[in-house]
Amino acid sequence: MMKYSELRAATLRSVFAGVYAGNFIVAATHIGKAYLDILASIFIMLLSTFMICITMQQPEKLMVYFETTGKEIVFTWWTRMIADIVQIVFLISCGMVGDILAICTGIMLFMAFSLAQKRPDIFRELFRKHASDPLVADESDADGAGASGEVSTGYDEVTEPSSAMV
Repeated sequence: MMKYSELRAATLRSVFAGVYAGNFIVAATHIGKAYLDILASIFIMLLSTFMICITMQQPEKLMVYFETTGKEIVFTWWTRMIADIVQIVFLISCGMVGDILAICTGIMLFMAFSLAQKRPDIFRELFRKHASDPLVADESDADGAGASGEVSTGYDEVTEPSSAMV
């Protein structure tokens, strides 16, 4: 049976994937005759597909490839932030529906950032550890110091790569 925090993380992953799927659909329907419209739409579709794969952590072989080749930065908050900001900029050029999805993508980006402050356990289930991560609320507390004097937040346990074999 799933833990409640795992269920919340799975629900957030599904919501993120839904927004990315919406971005893909808007870009696919907005491909125009102008060169820049086509280029922006293709760029949005590629980024959306990539972020859906990363969010849902599928296909398994691709995720194992990223983990084993040292390209784990694709699982971090920094990658999500850059991909979302680029999509927002290009979605604005896709008319009214693109503007609405740009706002939804921005809300999801802000929601993920606020998770770092309010629910670091869920934030760590969604994103891997990276130097550019926003300050997680529990990391600044020294109350949880263990025998070695380090703060134990469960940070490393949650962000360990999967043990799947190629």
